[in-house]
Amino acid sequence: MSADRLRILHVYPRQLGVSGDRGNVTAIVARAAAADLPTEVLTYAPGDAVPAGADVVVIGNGPLSAMRSLGTDPARIAPALRAMRDDGVPVVALGGGYDLATNEVVPSDGAPVTGFGVFDARAIRGAERRVNYFLLESRYPGLGDARRVAGFEDHATRIENADASAVFADVVSGGGNQDGSSTEGSVAGVSFGTHTQGPLLPLNPHLTDAVLRAATARLGVDYLPDAARTRTVDEYAAKARATIERYVDKAFKRI
Repeated sequence: MSADRLRILHVYPRQLGVSGDRGNVTAIVARAAAADLPTEVLTYAPGDAVPAGADVVVIGNGPLSAMRSLGTDPARIAPALRAMRDDGVPVVALGGGYDLATNEVVPSDGAPVTGFGVFDARAIRGAERRVNYFLLESRYPGLGDARRVAGFEDHATRIENADASAVFADVVSGGGNQDGSSTEGSVAGVSFGTHTQGPLLPLNPHLTDAVLRAATARLGVDYLPDAARTRTVDEYAAKARATIERYVDKAFKRI
């Protein structure tokens, strides 16, 4: 935390931002503001100086073509992102950004794309396409009893986690990692990756709170959002999640 500001690093917002992913950054900023924590949003583009010193990292969704357009840049900044993960900085990776945060993305044709290696996993393209509302019971630390997470998945990827227990969530309804385990995503300490889109954090403010608690605990700062200031957003999000849960079994499941 520099100059009493929580630094949020948004990686490749132009290339990996096709699912309203900036909304995840906005949710973190708004939630921190409700706890009187000033924030600073930093963006990282290919060729910039290697990022350092962030308190939260967000990597959004994007297609394989966008990943390939990055060339060798992901390999260049991978050590810095892994160092942040190891230092207890929450890295939140979503959709295609989650694939890129694994060791490698293996396409159905062409050469593999080297990933950040934040998660010890591989993303194998060419699995059955899953397009559906998504309900999960998250294993992310700090959620307490509020583990239900809702969102939307749209991918054709199988995730192979080196450690089968290092997953973000158990699937209630949806496709998930498509590895036969009924699990979704990856987790490494307080960092997580998932194909849940939506964007994820505005729809699940309790998850945003858990990310911010992890980020501020590392800094020795209390995270105490004012419930009166978050009540309206919390109510909207709860109603949206309830609607997804009500209709999840009526939505299409695969293409």
